[in-house]
Amino acid sequence: MIFKYNSILDIKKIQNFTKIKKFEILDFGCGTGVWSQQNLNDKNIKRITLYDNNKTLIKILKKKYTQKKIKINFNFKNAIKSQRYNLIIISSVIQYMSIAKFKELIKIFLKNKKIKKKNFFVIITDVPSFPRPFEFILMPFFNLKRFFYVFKMIFSGEYQKLNYYLHKKRDFDFLRKKFKVEYYQNFHDLKYLRYSLILKLK
Repeated sequence: MIFKYNSILDIKKIQNFTKIKKFEILDFGCGTGVWSQQNLNDKNIKRITLYDNNKTLIKILKKKYTQKKIKINFNFKNAIKSQRYNLIIISSVIQYMSIAKFKELIKIFLKNKKIKKKNFFVIITDVPSFPRPFEFILMPFFNLKRFFYVFKMIFSGEYQKLNYYLHKKRDFDFLRKKFKVEYYQNFHDLKYLRYSLILKLK
């Protein structure tokens, strides 16, 4: 995505929830990166592949992440098929995707023969709970820094071109055919304004 706000992902909570011993992660829609140095020093993280459809981010990510365990691959088909993953993270992305597009994305993930079926998770995090204007009013009470960042972004022409979708939880019911679905507190900040979906492959 286009955002430069660094909301760090709470990988420890993800570890506690999934019980995955060695993470092989695809960060789909990685933006400018949610991985802290502490995350990258974690021996439980074997590899993280970063993917985004905004190729202008490649230069930023290469400068930010020089560790060998970080792979930057903005070729979608290659990123999906070239590596094994036991965790796919979709962070701050779902609100810019229609449910139809999201369904297609899930189908593509499931067609990957390299997916470790036994213990495979998809985590969709930073999902808005409220309409955008209402969330914007509440945001300064929960994260003032993020509020000012969003305030600045509202006037960005690139941001205004983005479609925005407020999904209801029932919109994700189709996932229950293939996944065990759980709703959890957000793995970022804004824990009372946003939430996470944890999908474990059946």
